[in-house]
Amino acid sequence: MQEVNPSFNIQAPEIDFQTAQLFAEAGPMGLSLLVLGPDNCFSAVVIYPFSAELNDTEAAERLKEICTTENLLKKQYSKTHLFWAFTQSILVPAELMNADRNQNMLNLVFGDAKQGLIRSDFLYRHNLHNVYRLPEQLVDIFSNCLPLATQTHGFSCLVNNEIPAGNHLFSVFYSNSLTIMLCKEGKLQVIQNFNYTHTDDCVFHLLNVCKGFDVNPDSVMLHINGMIDKNSGLYAAVYKYFLQIEFDMLPEGYAYYEKIKDHPPHFFSHLFALASCV
Repeated sequence: MQEVNPSFNIQAPEIDFQTAQLFAEAGPMGLSLLVLGPDNCFSAVVIYPFSAELNDTEAAERLKEICTTENLLKKQYSKTHLFWAFTQSILVPAELMNADRNQNMLNLVFGDAKQGLIRSDFLYRHNLHNVYRLPEQLVDIFSNCLPLATQTHGFSCLVNNEIPAGNHLFSVFYSNSLTIMLCKEGKLQVIQNFNYTHTDDCVFHLLNVCKGFDVNPDSVMLHINGMIDKNSGLYAAVYKYFLQIEFDMLPEGYAYYEKIKDHPPHFFSHLFALASCV
């Protein structure tokens, strides 16, 4: 089996795991792990990015290997939390929610080529349900790896954040995909994940989401999280169309191991924000 190495492996030298909490984000883009101590200090960040070419079976093999070898997944924690980041997700108004129709709704939007386990989260701020589908083999892996973890979808966490007035486009850049959430005039419009190969793909998806909801890019505040560098060609391409750009900072209310702060805050800001969802 091919060895899987993290792109970031930042860990404090001494961590009391038994009093700490583990946060994990898992999806086709890879696996990210965070450790939060009882003093509200993040002491570890480990990120395993996956190639966009991996299918579900190959991703499962990579995750099995990580679960076998990653030291953070061998520890005992006071609590563990798992956030899914799979793309097949739709928002359903509470009055239209019907568990018997969830599969048909997902098939209508995403097709029926990929089957799996269907789950839902209630989004109390918006009176919506996030209905999503997970590959069964990957769910089985984490049932063994993190059997006591609470589970939810990462989109549910993003959507339940406070939405500011005006037009805002929230983005999370991964190594092979981009998550976009658009809020128009203070109201949630859409949240979706898009695969990308080239810089132009990202720009297209950002502009297309704005066009689909009649939002002028000049009127939008673009919030950036994830793996995008201010000096990169990707950022230069995005800046041509979005003049109001804000790189998110590390969430307030927490402390951070000093070596975490050696990196741009927006690299990990979306991951640390997961702690506010539990």
